[in-house]
Amino acid sequence: MGSSSLCALPHDVRREGERLFDLSMWCLGRDVLHPDNLLLRRGLTRERLPAGQQGTSAYATALEGGGTLTLWGFGVLCRSAGGCVYVPRSGFTPVLVDERRLERPLFNSMDLGVPRVPGTPEECSRARAAVVAVARWLAGHEEWVGALLGPEWRRECIAALRKAPPVPGEGLAAAWRRFAARVDGLECPVVNASLTPLVGV
Repeated sequence: MGSSSLCALPHDVRREGERLFDLSMWCLGRDVLHPDNLLLRRGLTRERLPAGQQGTSAYATALEGGGTLTLWGFGVLCRSAGGCVYVPRSGFTPVLVDERRLERPLFNSMDLGVPRVPGTPEECSRARAAVVAVARWLAGHEEWVGALLGPEWRRECIAALRKAPPVPGEGLAAAWRRFAARVDGLECPVVNASLTPLVGV
C-alpha cells in the first residue's frame, strides 16, 4: 500500500462528493446561461476561452479566510497560502498542482500539468481543507441563488438534467454543508467517551 493511500478520501466520501459535484457543475453551467449570468452577478471574474482554443472559460472568486477558487467546466482549483489543490469533476479526487502552472490563464485540465497525489499527512490535510472550502463555497452559492431567485430556478435547472439528481435542487446547499462537515470529521475524528459502553454495569 503506497503512502498516498493515507491521504485519499475514503471511497464512499469520494463517490458522494462526485455525485454532488457533478450536479453542482451542471447547475453552475445553467447559472452562466441565465440572462444575468449569475456567476458574474455574484461577483466572480471571468477569463474567457480564447477563440479557437479547447477548454472552458474560467471563473474566479475570493474565499473567506483568504485564497481563491477558480471554476471551470471540468473542475475547480483552490489556491491558498498552503498551495494549490485541484478537484476534478470526474472522480472528485483532490490532487496537488504546481503553482508555477498558474502564472498564465488556464482553460483545460491538461494545462495543469501532471498533478500529484498527496503523499504526507500535511499534504493530506491541505487537500481535505481545500475540499471543505469548495463544499462550503458551493453551499453558499446555492443559498445565494435560492435567496435571489427562489427555488424555481434550481428546479428548472434540474428539470433539464437527463438523469435523476442525487438530491433535489432545494436540498443541494444542505447536502454540501453535510458533506463539508463529514470531510472535516475525517480530519479531526473525535471519540466521545460518554458513548463508550460501561463494563460490568
